[in-house]
Amino acid sequence: MPHHFTRAKSPPHVRLPLAAACLASLCSLGWAQTAAPDATLPDVTISSGKRDQALSRFIGSAVVRDHQALEDAQIATTQDLQRVLPGVQISQSASFLYPIISLRGVSSAQDFYNPALTVYVDGVPQLPIFAIQSLQDVERVELLKGPQGTLYGKSAQGGVLNIIGQRPDNETRMHLGAGASSRGGYRVEGTASGAITPNLLYGSVSVSRDDALGALYNPVTGQDHQGGARATLGAAKLRMAPTGAPWEMALNLGRECTRASQDAYVPWDNIESQQAYVMPTMPTAVASFAQRRCTTSQTLSGQYDLGDWRLSATTAWQDADIARRYPIGPYDSQQPETWKQNMQEIRLATRGKDSAGNHTRAWDGVFGLYRQSVQQRRDYVNALPTYGLTGLNSASSNNSSSVAGYGDVIWHATSALDLSAGIRHSKDKASTNFAGASLNAAYSMDRFSGSGRIDGNTTLGKLGAAYQWTPAWRSYATVSQGYKPGGFNLAPSNAYDAQPFGRERSTSVELGSRWQQGDWQVGAALYQVAIQDTQLYRGNDLGYQTLRNVGDTRSRGLELDARWKLNAQWTLDASAAVNKATFRRYEDPASCAACTGNDVPFAPHQLLSLGLSGRFATGWGVLRPTLSVRRTGSQYFDAANTLRQNGYTLVDLSLHWAIDSHWQITAYAHNLTDKKYRVYGFSNAAVGTMAQVALPRTVGVMLAYDY
Repeated sequence: MPHHFTRAKSPPHVRLPLAAACLASLCSLGWAQTAAPDATLPDVTISSGKRDQALSRFIGSAVVRDHQALEDAQIATTQDLQRVLPGVQISQSASFLYPIISLRGVSSAQDFYNPALTVYVDGVPQLPIFAIQSLQDVERVELLKGPQGTLYGKSAQGGVLNIIGQRPDNETRMHLGAGASSRGGYRVEGTASGAITPNLLYGSVSVSRDDALGALYNPVTGQDHQGGARATLGAAKLRMAPTGAPWEMALNLGRECTRASQDAYVPWDNIESQQAYVMPTMPTAVASFAQRRCTTSQTLSGQYDLGDWRLSATTAWQDADIARRYPIGPYDSQQPETWKQNMQEIRLATRGKDSAGNHTRAWDGVFGLYRQSVQQRRDYVNALPTYGLTGLNSASSNNSSSVAGYGDVIWHATSALDLSAGIRHSKDKASTNFAGASLNAAYSMDRFSGSGRIDGNTTLGKLGAAYQWTPAWRSYATVSQGYKPGGFNLAPSNAYDAQPFGRERSTSVELGSRWQQGDWQVGAALYQVAIQDTQLYRGNDLGYQTLRNVGDTRSRGLELDARWKLNAQWTLDASAAVNKATFRRYEDPASCAACTGNDVPFAPHQLLSLGLSGRFATGWGVLRPTLSVRRTGSQYFDAANTLRQNGYTLVDLSLHWAIDSHWQITAYAHNLTDKKYRVYGFSNAAVGTMAQVALPRTVGVMLAYDY
């Protein structure tokens, strides 16, 4: 649905660095000759390094998308961001609760409670079951690629996605929007922002309702449009920032409730049927797909400017209540959950660049202390309604916590050379306590229970260097680490789940270059990410698997991206990510005796995109047409590499018409060619081989009024 944003193990072979240097040289020599003398593609500021800095000076690979880019692509949720973030794949494994996110060959694979890409909203980590959420009143989105463990800690192996909301200020803003889309979908939204007390106190309120219906049919209940979701969002912000004062404080409140008819599968070899698989003998009363997730978020933050330094503090709470029920084979599966998270962070960072983004000191840095605590409670019932039996019944409680200190420093050794180093030390704890019973071959229940605790210390490091060859050309090299702490299966189904799995660690080596001059921006990066003790589920019996360390993986790849301002009206964007991610070691002979050397699941071999955007001032307003073509290469959905989704190409088209300074209308088509493809699949003895299918073509229109 549409959305409106209100503000206009060994290092790589020696040939890799040589290739990066040659590529950067070709870019600078080949394109500089045709570039216009004056830069027409402005630099932007990025804050995901936990201090404000120019994107062109960032040591690493990063992507920034502003409000207009998000608006033109009709981004309504974080899952939609894959349309505008090159090299990223975001899809849902079974439902919106458990996203599959892959970046640079680092994927969530089958560990759905730990996405490979950590999502932050205004600097606050989101619960893993809230990684897919609605977006409203967003200023920009920033993506840092590669492990970001020294600054962001656990579960940032693939990168960090930071969503930055619009801050209320003296400007009075109002936005109202309404639209309709295919299959009876609709969206309504509204935002109001401005000064409560001018030059002192500001506030904003946002609401939205987004109903994006699916396209599957339930043959037992007769329900149509299954597989979609309906989200209702309300948010409020209060900001105190006296004009001329060195300090400010902010309170952000939000609640989102989403209801969905997901967890619906189709036969693997018949995805064109659009008919969800439900056993004909399943009673109608329990044959529906139903999920509900309500999440409440509160954030209190403040900052104080101390000359060249800024002191910032954030404390946040997030609660989620989940109800989930769906038919799968002979089972009526019920999986309610509750989550509670609280975090605190205090940091001190340098500040004080001039308007051109130049450094005013010999070094910059950020230092911080961080704490996070998460509690999860879960019931797990697999009933057999046809036989009046229960296959599995368990209740579990899981707790985890992390306390860390970190620092990151950049030394501007010369006017052209920057050297950086970062370190983080974390202390992590996890515990589990569960009990339940499972049906045995004699049709009686075997009881099981367990409890356990694990703790550990992790120290991560990062080194980087960047050199400004010319005012237009900059190259960098980084070595960085990331990790996921040890813990327990959050969905226990047998006594073995009381045994913990160990920590997973990653080391990334990256060489990159950026070139910007006149009408051109070009970037390139070569990388290798090696992961030790990868955490994945063992076993083939869906619902009775155990999370364990299964071995090591390695991902190698090349990324290219370019932006060319063709003329005053048209801009061309192109990106390519070519990647090979494999298991270097796999130790699970029970489920896969020959997985060593196989591809890592959910890691496409290629992610390619080409976009064309325009802007035309006419006598009837301003027109902004956009065309996007995205190619996703082949990938596997299992470690054994038996479930393969071939590559596919998607085409998106939109036309934004700003009639005047207040009224605007947008027409769009996503998946214009109506391509059918799988986003997830599994094989199980009870139900066979099943798949989830992406949404078909969606056409819609959105009308908005801004003041």
